[in-house]
Amino acid sequence: MKVAVMRDALRAKFTQHPEMRELRLGTGDAKLVEHTENDDYWGDGGDGRGKNMLGRLLMQPRDELRAG
Repeated sequence: MKVAVMRDALRAKFTQHPEMRELRLGTGDAKLVEHTENDDYWGDGGDGRGKNMLGRLLMQPRDELRAG
């Protein structure tokens, strides 16, 4: 459930704010990582072993924005 809520929030952010959309598209094909030591679900846990769910979700809207 929390992933769906975050996905919807990110989608709204990038569709409603052109400047944020351009920043996101400016990342090209780079892998996006939420680098944080205290969160191994939304981030990488600081050592790369976390799920990086925020980074993954940030890449999805970027791909959707490119498609149209």
